[in-house]
Amino acid sequence: MQEKSTRKIYNIWAHFYDLFWPAIVHRRTTKAIGHMNIRPGESVLDVGVGTGLALTSYPSHARVTGIDLSEGMLRRARERAIKYDMNWVNLVLGNALELPFEEDSFDHVLLSHVVTVVSDPVRLIEETRRVTRPGGQIVIINHFQSANRVMARLEQWLCPLCQHLGWRSDLNLHDLIRETSLEVDYRYKLDQVDLFQTVFATNRPAKREAQAMAAA
Repeated sequence: MQEKSTRKIYNIWAHFYDLFWPAIVHRRTTKAIGHMNIRPGESVLDVGVGTGLALTSYPSHARVTGIDLSEGMLRRARERAIKYDMNWVNLVLGNALELPFEEDSFDHVLLSHVVTVVSDPVRLIEETRRVTRPGGQIVIINHFQSANRVMARLEQWLCPLCQHLGWRSDLNLHDLIRETSLEVDYRYKLDQVDLFQTVFATNRPAKREAQAMAAA
């Protein structure tokens, strides 16, 4: 998927996104944010903030920045921030593959339902690690390809259709971890039949430096 077409798709989704996704998105992000243990004054980046469904779950003692590629989605997020008087939230229009922030800017980064939306998931993780401080926390919430062979084939078959809707269905988590050297602390599902996983990782400096040297 290309970011130009993705922006168009999600500008359309923005009109009715909140009608379809709150039950799916909100309980996962709420639980994950609770597990992030965000301390007073710490900085958080929400990549792919969308319509801001997760914003009300962040503690007001944090400094939260949300970024999204879609003007339409971000407009909804700004409306939500104003409605709930969330003056600790800063919303930015931008590309997750070229994050407009300096290195080591954030203590926590949340990638909620975005890693299968971008055209280059590996680059997304690299950019995320660049802007996360050493020892900082990276949290990914997403659907990944099933370990079940039948389900995995079905997800591959459905992928072209899913891409027209704005995401891919065949991304393999183990491949992503291997290609990015991401150091996973733990991961979980809300229940046994949950199609989504929440992954907690630590941005280890040694891992990031080794990755940079390998790419050079």
